[in-house]
Amino acid sequence: MTIQELTTNYCKLNESFSRVMIFHVGTAAGFFAEYTAMLNAMIYCLEHRIQFRLYADDANFGYHKGWNDYFESFCPEVHDKFHHKYNSLALPTFKRIFKYNKGGKLFNVLKWKFKATCQQKVGSMITFLKYRKRILLSHHVVFKKADHYTIPELGINGDYLQALRCMVDITWRMNDVVKAEIKELIENQNLPEEYIGCQIRGGDKITETQLVSPSYYIQLIKGQTTKDVFVLTDDYSIFQQARIEAPDFKWHTLCGPQEKGYVNSSFTSMNKDLKRQQMLRFLTSVEILRNARLFIGSITTGPSFFLLKMLYPHAVAVDFDINKLPQISCLPINERSELAEAYMKQRK
Repeated sequence: MTIQELTTNYCKLNESFSRVMIFHVGTAAGFFAEYTAMLNAMIYCLEHRIQFRLYADDANFGYHKGWNDYFESFCPEVHDKFHHKYNSLALPTFKRIFKYNKGGKLFNVLKWKFKATCQQKVGSMITFLKYRKRILLSHHVVFKKADHYTIPELGINGDYLQALRCMVDITWRMNDVVKAEIKELIENQNLPEEYIGCQIRGGDKITETQLVSPSYYIQLIKGQTTKDVFVLTDDYSIFQQARIEAPDFKWHTLCGPQEKGYVNSSFTSMNKDLKRQQMLRFLTSVEILRNARLFIGSITTGPSFFLLKMLYPHAVAVDFDINKLPQISCLPINERSELAEAYMKQRK
């Protein structure tokens, strides 16, 4: 089945469902956390025969049209502005809040949960008044990975990773303008047919998890015969370190010398031209990494975790046993961080 046939079949199947969900993408988290939540919501809707609709006008990665700034449409879209405030993802349970938040931070998180819960209830009421029937919103998705998915209309007959990859094929379709710009950026890298890819993260990720030293990635790369390496990083000093530690390799990146680490709050507040430029380089880097002969990444960073799931089992996780990836493919960042830290301690 071609991508076009798959997309056509998805649209036909999706719009045949009478119950409706409106999913709000691009609310507060990094791109791949938002994107994966959307993909999981699509799978959830297919499982429960619910029509998936998208609200993305205010997506934090967009600059004008939200989702369509970069990607083609794949489902009905809504533009009612109340979704901006009143349509958000399911909130963490009290058990999770008490486990991962201590001291003054705990009070702030509890206060946030109370406020967000009230907003979600208001959103459900506004939605009912607007559409004259019950419409599900993002917070109604309580996604639990199934052992097996069977959706014959889309050729799905397998595990979660197969279903997820199918949703990616449907949604990861750049619009013509972005597609042409990405093609040019890739050509300018002068990459050979075979190359290694990796992501080495810096920036605000340190607030969520203990970052893996670039040296671990570099040691894995040194054991490869392929000599060209493309690095997705948000800190140019990491790229410089790689070139110093492994001078026999030819290193490539789209990270600029002025970049000192990605901070999500700074990215979302950028002016639209800078945001578009950075997002374009980011999407190009992901496209390059998807086509690498070998990808090396971490289970604790959004792009890497996404790529590991797309390329499994032909990939390497620097901080986890890749053979066990299917079992952790839906775990939140806190739990993945614990697993990664335990794995790295065993390696030492």
